[in-house]
Amino acid sequence: MASISRKTFLKYSISFGVILSTSQVLQYCKTSSKERYDYERKNPFDPEFLSENISPILKAIRIGITAPNPHNVQPWKFKIINDHSAYLYVDEKRLLKDTDPTFRQIHIGQGTFLENLSLGAQVLGHSAEVSLFPEGKYTIADIGKKPIAKIILNKQEDLVQNPLSEFISERVTRRSVYGGEDLTQEDFEKIRKDSAVLYSELKFVPKAGSEKLSEQLIAAMQMETDTYKTYEESRIWFRYNDEEIGKFKDGISLRANGTSGLKYYIARNFFLKHGTESWHSPENKKAGMDMFASMVESSKGFIFLKTDHNEVIDWVQAGRDYLRLHLAATKNGFSLHPMSQILQEYPEMDPIRNEFESSLKPGEKIQMLARLGKSDYHFYSPRRDPKEFLLK
Repeated sequence: MASISRKTFLKYSISFGVILSTSQVLQYCKTSSKERYDYERKNPFDPEFLSENISPILKAIRIGITAPNPHNVQPWKFKIINDHSAYLYVDEKRLLKDTDPTFRQIHIGQGTFLENLSLGAQVLGHSAEVSLFPEGKYTIADIGKKPIAKIILNKQEDLVQNPLSEFISERVTRRSVYGGEDLTQEDFEKIRKDSAVLYSELKFVPKAGSEKLSEQLIAAMQMETDTYKTYEESRIWFRYNDEEIGKFKDGISLRANGTSGLKYYIARNFFLKHGTESWHSPENKKAGMDMFASMVESSKGFIFLKTDHNEVIDWVQAGRDYLRLHLAATKNGFSLHPMSQILQEYPEMDPIRNEFESSLKPGEKIQMLARLGKSDYHFYSPRRDPKEFLLK
């Protein structure tokens, strides 16, 4: 869904009986699809941003945290070792205990950060040496206590920059309705080649013949919506308006879901209300499901990442591959939106997920599934101040 123009916005506002001031029109409509609101994440390669007098590792971390992550909880914390190295930990205060009880998705988010940092550091003239689980055996009980990785930056004069690094600032998760032509096998091969994933197997599902998959994805979202604890978890991370987005600089929102212009104005001012009663009301659930179904039905193809095993290291490495996939899709002009509900591992979702994964061999796991298409809608999800991620 593209942002509508101010002229169109005013036209529909009048027809709906909504009278807005000029400042309100400016607030709800972007003058350009790539224009960023103040609360959206900054371009980590902006010359003014890069020129700040901070250490290379802090600049690299600032790039890394623009990576995609579940519910935009930004589940990272860092212990700085020196100007060129740091430890990465899971932030145990930013987990999704109901929709992600195994913490698989949270660890995929560790991998997206590591790959984003590694590729982004090349722009700074550094190669990133990443050592996973530097303190030895790592289990779920070690979340927040043992590091996921040790990162060391090495200055390299003759560094050959990976072409994917050029798309880090442009990469954005678009959850809007997609347009454009259906993805072809040729499109997929270009994305696969550019992504050059290292740890996962990419599989392409064309639009034609994806009716059953679409039904399963919608059924999975319906299950998450109808399961009180999982839908409540989304409410906790939901930011209701621009003021909350700017205050918390994390979480999910209507803007992140591709809603802008008059739809956004009406939804946030007349329909969205704080509190559990409104959130779990039949009207709100139906509106959310209608929006989700329209997204799925507009998909022009799907790609999923499969691993041969399903251990913590597979989760982290799949995250690194997913980041590369997303950048490769961006490079080739496609939008990408993860469909994570059907992969979640809580009891109510088990029947739907088990049917979806019934063709897998023992031990295999589909780690990520995403829909693709074309969209010019831009919302650069916010990020907290990098200082908030640092351990004292």
